[in-house]
Amino acid sequence: MPAENGPVDFAACRRISRTCTYFNVRRAARILGEAYDRELRRFGLKGTQFSVLVATALLEEPTVGRLSVAMSADRTTITRALAPLERDGWIVTCAGPDRRERRVRLTRAGGVRLARAVEAWERAQRGVVEAMGEEAWSDLLAGAKRVHEVAGALALPLAPAGAEAAD
Repeated sequence: MPAENGPVDFAACRRISRTCTYFNVRRAARILGEAYDRELRRFGLKGTQFSVLVATALLEEPTVGRLSVAMSADRTTITRALAPLERDGWIVTCAGPDRRERRVRLTRAGGVRLARAVEAWERAQRGVVEAMGEEAWSDLLAGAKRVHEVAGALALPLAPAGAEAAD
């Protein structure tokens, strides 16, 4: 039995699928994510986990809150992303000096895993840049950075990457 579509405006739906920033960026993110995941899989990592390891290394023992701000993700999402990394021994979380803070530290095994996975990331990165072309890739990166810059103007709850946050 066919489903009833109700008063669907198919012309509006076509326009939305072509022009909606959210729809198209999410679609592109899934495609790009798969390209990085495919390369990083042999190291037991997904692209998101690789990014968490990179951010943790760069921030040198951040709080969960600081890590969430740096990655423009809410704390719940970061906490879920940390769980398999901690389970596999690549990071540890511990109480900070304040005891209300949870700090994240890359373990030696995590540092080794990250160092080995960089080559896979570089392959994925080269593949994306080559497939898109240098100019389109550069434009995409500039656009993504601009979204981060205007996050406040868009009334987004997540602070820009340079802002501080308590755990």
